[in-house]
Amino acid sequence: MAQHLGDRSHNDRRYAADSDRFDWLGGRMQPRRRALALSALVLTATICTAPELCAQDGKAAVETAIMRVFEGMHTANPDMVRAVFAPDARFAVISASNGPAVIAAQTVDGWIEAIGGSEGRWDEQVYDLDINVDGDMASAWVPYTFYLDGAVRHCGINSIELLRDAKGWRITQLSDTRRTENCPDPLGGR
Repeated sequence: MAQHLGDRSHNDRRYAADSDRFDWLGGRMQPRRRALALSALVLTATICTAPELCAQDGKAAVETAIMRVFEGMHTANPDMVRAVFAPDARFAVISASNGPAVIAAQTVDGWIEAIGGSEGRWDEQVYDLDINVDGDMASAWVPYTFYLDGAVRHCGINSIELLRDAKGWRITQLSDTRRTENCPDPLGGR
């Protein structure tokens, strides 16, 4: 049978000090400490038991990295674009025009150099991003419409793979499809 503090002798200070904290087995805990302990337990249990909540900050950071690429394209800023790519990143395109689909690999450096020479004539509008994050890995499905000098040139999907290192989210692979028919015009022919 558990004894209460009042049943102990006045000289047993060690027991008194310990009972001021809490006694899980005896069920005694000061109300304020009980509330703090319960709050800590609830917070710890909810920190990452809901992956969709834990990934929100990750998704926003991934979207920011992706949007830097398209901002860099539009402003002809190759350094902005290069900063988002990991060393040895890959770039691939699949297109089908009058025949079977063709896969073409391009170097990221060559593409980035072309951005520098575009003089702001390139504008790739992206929409409906679908981003999935698992720890330090992310994948994004990014529909786009590409404008050259304000006119729709082609459209498709960017499939973007990212990994997070000490510098943040970095693109390791960017693949895209390209078609010229039935392209949405998010800018509305401005």
